[in-house]
Amino acid sequence: MDYFVKRDGEQYGPYSLADLQRYLAQGNIQPADLARSEGLEDWAEVRQIVGNIEVRQPPPPPPNYGQVPVYPRGLSGPILNATAAPGGPLPPGLHWALVLLLSIVTCYVFALVWMFVQAAYAHKLRTSSNPLLFYSIGVPAAVLAGVLPGSPELKAVAAILQLGGGILMLCGHYSIKNALEERFNNVEPMGLQLSGVMVFFFNVLYLQYHLSEIRKWQLSGGQAMSAGGLSIR
Repeated sequence: MDYFVKRDGEQYGPYSLADLQRYLAQGNIQPADLARSEGLEDWAEVRQIVGNIEVRQPPPPPPNYGQVPVYPRGLSGPILNATAAPGGPLPPGLHWALVLLLSIVTCYVFALVWMFVQAAYAHKLRTSSNPLLFYSIGVPAAVLAGVLPGSPELKAVAAILQLGGGILMLCGHYSIKNALEERFNNVEPMGLQLSGVMVFFFNVLYLQYHLSEIRKWQLSGGQAMSAGGLSIR
């Protein structure tokens, strides 16, 4: 079972029970911090969830001069430090070129569906993000604008729907971008930087390229990165 931790209004996770025990022992999570299990709304103190389970103090890490701990916004200590191995949910691993091919074959229908796949993953990383909401409104509005009859009286309505749908879809793209950068710079630090310009023009394909790279990085224990790294703009 996975757990979420909340401090100062910010929510972090998901973490396994073993993660909670380890971070509590390290002092990165405080006993009075609030936590809840996945699927439940009620929050309880971490000490109540961990209970009387013995927490072993991990051996001190070898000195690694030159690495600075990464502190999530609003926390007095890091949830994970700069040498921590990745352990969050795996992103969708479909290659961006295959997403492009399937989108062309299906006249962009697959790209619209894949937006929701990416949005669902981003929501797992940061439950306060709203890409699913943006897409749920923006995509139907844009589709409706394209199928409205071309009569003069409906042209203005179609134009408004198309503009509004496009703006909402862009908000969804940037919401995913923000969720990825927050997760993979604070919780699983890997120096991820995404270009706002590339998100604007290539959105689904650009995000999927980085999602595939993140998946490789996680599966390799934080070792595998493409040439040039994930911070390429």
